[in-house]
Amino acid sequence: MKIKYIIEIDNKKFTVNKGELLLFSLLENNIFAQGEIKSRKRGGYCGMGVCQECLVKIGNSEKLACQTIVEKDMEVTTND
Repeated sequence: MKIKYIIEIDNKKFTVNKGELLLFSLLENNIFAQGEIKSRKRGGYCGMGVCQECLVKIGNSEKLACQTIVEKDMEVTTND
């Protein structure tokens, strides 16, 4: 049985799997960290931190969602 966490993304509550990358939680919920530019959704391109398309704000820090493991009660702000 997978352990679930509740996190907040852009002031909405989501249930995510403990231990998964934040990028997967965002994409699973159809959230794109950098919004849409010229009809192209941006939010995770390389998956290893090079492109920085998945940059989000967690608390007062900016982090890459592809390199961040979800934590209980995490509060995430995107540019979506």
